Amino acid sequence: MKHISFFIFLLCIKFTATVFGETDSLSRSAVMVIPYMPAMHLSDSDQDISEGSQMDLSEVRASLRKGIVSALNKKFSEVYDVPGMKINFVNEDNSDMDILYHSLLFESDSTFPLKNPSRFAVKDTSILKIKSAGKEKKYINVGIADETLIPDFAKKYKADYFIFLNEIDIKTHFDDCLNLAMKIYRRELMVHYTIFDKLGKQIYGDVAISNFESNTNDVKEIADKNFPSIAKYILDSFNRASN
Repeated sequence: MKHISFFIFLLCIKFTATVFGETDSLSRSAVMVIPYMPAMHLSDSDQDISEGSQMDLSEVRASLRKGIVSALNKKFSEVYDVPGMKINFVNEDNSDMDILYHSLLFESDSTFPLKNPSRFAVKDTSILKIKSAGKEKKYINVGIADETLIPDFAKKYKADYFIFLNEIDIKTHFDDCLNLAMKIYRRELMVHYTIFDKLGKQIYGDVAISNFESNTNDVKEIADKNFPSIAKYILDSFNRASN
């Protein structure tokens, strides 16, 4: 009887190890974040942010570009392998990025939550404080002219998925005054993104949105207050799209 009990105990251990091993394997897919092209930074607020941060315009744009990539890498690394954390893709002289950027095709498109609401619609968007209904329905999508690029990148960098950051927008809504006496308006920060699998198939596309006040002009404060929620939104959408 003791031998039987011990045998059952060993089977339980093996079963538990197998289940948890498979779960860990599934959860450790490798995800790479591809920075947006510097030219795809669109903002009506850069001058104010430049003055508030005591940086020139190019430094502000470079800081925001580096900040959103870092925030996404940090968030995704909590669950997935992030090979891009070891590589500085926010680099003007990166040859792989130049090749990839020259292959990008941009177009306005409907978001995946709009195309397939039963699977992708997010019921609670309060964390993003989206006030303008319908703004999330369109986004800037990308296609890849060279169909071999993503599979080649997947092999080179051992990545299972790619998150392309297509465009970042900062727009001041002068029709939405938060403080009339102080002339403070709502600013909208939008990150357009597309998710591809390692074969180059698009599995998701959307725009993540966050809002901040127009008197917030320190670039670090803007990044610290907005990028974590945007990174979480993108991670949550990735989890839905990749399952």
